[in-house]
Amino acid sequence: MELKNKKFLVTGGAGFIGSHTVDTLIKEGVRVAIIDNLVTGRKENLNPEAKFYNLNIANPEVEKVFREEKPEFIYHFAFNVLVPKSVEDPLMDMDSIAGAINIFQNAKKYGVKKIIFSSSGFLYGNTENLPAKETEPIMPISPYIVSKQAIENYLEFYRTTFNLPYVVLRYSAVYGPRQFTGAMADYIRKLADNKQAEMYGDGEKTRDYVYIEDVIKANLLALEVSPDFSKPIFNIGTGIETTLNDLYKKIAQILGKEANPIYLPDRAGEQYRYSLDYSKAKKELGWEPKCNLEEGLRKRVDWYQKNLC
Repeated sequence: MELKNKKFLVTGGAGFIGSHTVDTLIKEGVRVAIIDNLVTGRKENLNPEAKFYNLNIANPEVEKVFREEKPEFIYHFAFNVLVPKSVEDPLMDMDSIAGAINIFQNAKKYGVKKIIFSSSGFLYGNTENLPAKETEPIMPISPYIVSKQAIENYLEFYRTTFNLPYVVLRYSAVYGPRQFTGAMADYIRKLADNKQAEMYGDGEKTRDYVYIEDVIKANLLALEVSPDFSKPIFNIGTGIETTLNDLYKKIAQILGKEANPIYLPDRAGEQYRYSLDYSKAKKELGWEPKCNLEEGLRKRVDWYQKNLC
């Protein structure tokens, strides 16, 4: 698809994945508007060439953005990312669901051509069938999963009922520059400061780590998916499991530190093993991960040392 001069709306465009997506779109000559309330997004992530609206996506004022910007395509990243807190207070995610519906209603009203939604491989919960395929049943072990699935279902409703095309990308654990939340960011921050980080459980939980540059490629390829593609849901991961202990040791080694994490009692709503089968994305999108964990971690730590130390 020729992107130059196309009009995009990016919700959560001041966040980690959203801001990298915005930067790439701008380089492609795209006109970009951003909606972000800066709760977890950061002003310094905002691309100065994008039009910024400081709004909660559930705010009725969002319609004015659609009226003024007339977006043709939407990347929907805005979402509560504080999973453990949502386990303690499930009502936290209601704002994310209401905001998504607000975006979809306006997309329908103003003739948006496609919505690309950043979902999560966490939807498969504690399945034993790893790497998990898109056909794996959803296992709602946290409100985060319940909410992400709800939004996927709303997208299917809007496509079936109102012919609003969408693509769902179920990411594995995305990492890279500008990431401030999550276990990896905490490990890097603590180890770089000559401290040890906390881990819930014994550190043998696994995650599937995919580098941000690979994710951005998937985001762009999603634009090529046909509007009538059946079940436009794709896993974006590597299929490789890495334990938190191994991740911690790799980071400590890069920083030249001792790896002695502080183990704490496990929490409710935890996912124990996690990896995604990306064969569908490879077949249908021509996508596959290129950056291995060792290379990606060095880039991630290098960015931290240059920008935040």
